[in-house]
Amino acid sequence: MAVNVYLTSVTNDNLSTHDILACINESLQLNLTKIEQLCSGAAYCQFMDMLSPGSIALKKVKFQAKLEHDYIQNFKILQAADTHS
Repeated sequence: MAVNVYLTSVTNDNLSTHDILACINESLQLNLTKIEQLCSGAAYCQFMDMLSPGSIALKKVKFQAKLEHDYIQNFKILQAADTHS
């Protein structure tokens, strides 16, 4: 079952990188300091699992990914969850 998620009280205003990171950190209980840290795909997998619990095999996600092929694997996991949702 999907879960409703509310980002912020901001309506049509553009969010800064700082605001986006603050929202991600709060939602996922992380401590990201740079937007570039999202490139591994791990946070997106966590968001998908939060929105649709059980849709992602979090055990397969490489949270400490540093190499491109690990990033690709994480995004393939995310893509597979999206096609099965």
